[in-house]
Amino acid sequence: MTGPGPGTPGPDRAATGPTRAPGTEGPAGHEAGPPVDDRKVPFRVFTFIGVFILVLGIIYWSTAYEEAGVVMLLVSAVLALWIAVYLWLHERPEPGVRAGEPAGTGAAGTGAQVEGVVHYLPHASAWPFAIGLGAATVANGLVLGLWVIVPGVALMLLGIGGFIRQTRRRD
Repeated sequence: MTGPGPGTPGPDRAATGPTRAPGTEGPAGHEAGPPVDDRKVPFRVFTFIGVFILVLGIIYWSTAYEEAGVVMLLVSAVLALWIAVYLWLHERPEPGVRAGEPAGTGAAGTGAQVEGVVHYLPHASAWPFAIGLGAATVANGLVLGLWVIVPGVALMLLGIGGFIRQTRRRD
């Protein structure tokens, strides 16, 4: 290939064309922009859900004269808004990270250096699914009996052990 590399202006683009961030595709592929810091998206989603359920609860309270449904809708709204407040409080950038720079620039499974502290994130894994499936089986076993609790506990312990073993390995 004799043409210019990604990020350098080619013959079909002006010399003042945008330069591409590393890891984004050039003019022949999808024109991906630089990585964005999207920490505000979950906050906005939970805020919308909480306000929507709150409005539904108020409408339900004014039209239906049933207390249990109103309480369940209002509790759901409060819990969604609680998560939204938590996410809003934690969307601020970490100390030592500039405003335009995305937080945690390291890849998953590697150490990301922020102010001399190495943060480790484990690789993607199926073990959390096994832990959740075991916990759900134990919860069903509380209703159905001991014959469901025992395999649920075994599956949950297997998932916890596998996740700990994978996390300690740090490939």
